[in-house]
Amino acid sequence: MTVTAATQRASRPHPLVVLLRVAVAMLLVVVVALGVAVLLAPTPAVEATPVEAAVEPLPEPAIDWPPAARAAGYGVVGIDGAPDSWATTGSDDAHPMASVTKLVTVLIVLDARPLTGDDRGPTITLDGDDVAAQARALDDNAPIAPVFRGMQVTQRDLIEWSLVDSAANAIWSLANWAYGDIDGFLAAADAWAERHGLDDTNLDDPAGLAAGSVSSAADLTRIALMAVEDPVVLATIQLESVRIPGIGIAPNTNRILGEHDVDGGKTGTLKVWGRNLFVTAIREVEGVERRVVGIVMGTIAAEETDAAMIQLLQSVWPNFGVRAILAEGTVVAEYRAPWGASTDAVTTGALEAHVFADAAPGWTATAEPIEAGTPASAVGEARLEVGDVAAPVRTTELLLGPDAWWRVTNAPQVLGWYWDRSAPAG
Repeated sequence: MTVTAATQRASRPHPLVVLLRVAVAMLLVVVVALGVAVLLAPTPAVEATPVEAAVEPLPEPAIDWPPAARAAGYGVVGIDGAPDSWATTGSDDAHPMASVTKLVTVLIVLDARPLTGDDRGPTITLDGDDVAAQARALDDNAPIAPVFRGMQVTQRDLIEWSLVDSAANAIWSLANWAYGDIDGFLAAADAWAERHGLDDTNLDDPAGLAAGSVSSAADLTRIALMAVEDPVVLATIQLESVRIPGIGIAPNTNRILGEHDVDGGKTGTLKVWGRNLFVTAIREVEGVERRVVGIVMGTIAAEETDAAMIQLLQSVWPNFGVRAILAEGTVVAEYRAPWGASTDAVTTGALEAHVFADAAPGWTATAEPIEAGTPASAVGEARLEVGDVAAPVRTTELLLGPDAWWRVTNAPQVLGWYWDRSAPAG
């Protein structure tokens, strides 16, 4: 065939064909490059999602309530960060507090006139009103601390005479001094009760000689918990005796002080109601000192009152113990990768706490993000919200990476991994 200019023009590809071929070639290059990029894209870390783990069931409190008491209550102080535990039985009504009122009065006075450490407080010079208060207490056949006009005492003297010997005139003088007069004290008592949500508590006098000075077992149990948290009050009710001028050594009116783990308390008796008793006791349980309070209201004989309190306390102690909050192997988090792979994070040991019955502290769990291909390994811990108690957490199995088919069918998402490596997947 003869080659001419015309035949050369006829055999040359059309420019559009050339352009198309170039475009196809470039597209193939891009497709191959994208394919390689999709297949080789580094997988992001997978983040853990917390799981609402089921905690170990704990027993409800088992209390042997004393039938001799018309109302009773117990309270437990500070169990590994759990709220104070307390419960009552019997009458829910407000009843005369009798001389347990003095404990409430001291708390109210210390609210306005706090003491710290061994401080005896200001010196108070007694006057004719204090002598008259002594005469009224004698008329009511109530215990007194002998006083005279011009006698100088300290704030701590009056607190000790009131709580240890239950001297009615001493608590009257304390309240009168702290608030200027008894009306001022009673107004402060109302405000104090309202502020603490003690709806069943009312003071008609500072000493509890009035039948209108009342509280319920529920309120008194909460007041007892407040009392043992005040160092001045706790130190005072723990005194075995107190020296009172004109009397000498006056023993604590709490007959079971020093017995059955009892290390403090306050008694109260009123003819129109009966006997009340508040005590606090301390015992070492599982290597940790635990403090409880008890309230018994409306008993008749002193021996009956003491026996009722001992019965109540002895039933409280067995409710303490070290128990598992989370069992070993509890799932606390899960890893769910976008490509379908998954693994769980579980505790590798039991998470235990000192508890009282079912009053358990809260807990939290942490689990770090993991990479695809990570074998079962430690990723964090489960920890009580208080103290320094933790259990290790680890994954249960290897977290598989995405296969080629998933990468190809989810190419846009996979390509996004190149620009979003800082954000864990899941």
